[in-house]
Amino acid sequence: MTDDIRKLKHDLANPLSAILAETQLMLLDADTLPADMVGSLKEIENLSRRMRDILQGVNQP
Repeated sequence: MTDDIRKLKHDLANPLSAILAETQLMLLDADTLPADMVGSLKEIENLSRRMRDILQGVNQP
């Protein structure tokens, strides 16, 4: 893996982890939130996990 790709993965992984963590924290109070907001937060969580998986798979055998 080139240094540029390694740096890109690192630079993207940090904010992505923050997005995922904050989303999961908000979902802890899902029972107090409107249903449409919970649905949106779950979609953000799912897409964040998908992006994380894509990043982890870059240049992996």
